[in-house]
Amino acid sequence: MNYIYNIRVNLKENLINFYEWNNTDNLTKIDRIPLYLVSSKDYVNILNMNIKLKEKISLVNNMCLFTNSVDIVCILFTNDGIIDKISKLSLIDESDALDQVNEKNKIELKYSLINKNNNYKMTTRYEEKIVNELLEYVKSKKEDNNIIDYLYYEWFSNEKCNNKYEKLIKSINKKHSIKHDKLYKIIELIKSV
Repeated sequence: MNYIYNIRVNLKENLINFYEWNNTDNLTKIDRIPLYLVSSKDYVNILNMNIKLKEKISLVNNMCLFTNSVDIVCILFTNDGIIDKISKLSLIDESDALDQVNEKNKIELKYSLINKNNNYKMTTRYEEKIVNELLEYVKSKKEDNNIIDYLYYEWFSNEKCNNKYEKLIKSINKKHSIKHDKLYKIIELIKSV
């Protein structure tokens, strides 16, 4: 079994890529942790936090690293063998750990699937923050027709609509786009006046 030394992780209930780590995140320094190579299918189930271990594997403080030889995650298990928290590694730590991977690290992971929702988000923290702040602002200005008309025009480049507020809210809730950033900047300007 291979061990990886001196890494930092950001253990959360949802998988957050290292480039989204904030200064306020509580990073955990790990001095020594086992590394396991698993099949791609097992790795996907691990990423989805959808497993319960059937057999014990070597853990340090209920943690270990799993890789599919391309990507690595750190997992914190409960005492029952269910994934509690998950973290990516920094680019440097991941690169160093991947250099240590070889076939002797490969294990046949024995687990059962549990019906847990996929916690891997397709949006970044920044995108979520922008959407939430836009929604909060627009909802707070629901009764101010001038602001709603202006924001609607900025979003749709069109003034014609019967229910601008509802349509604006619905559009903001869709997948993040450049329009979100543009509207966010406009709202920041409005707030600063």
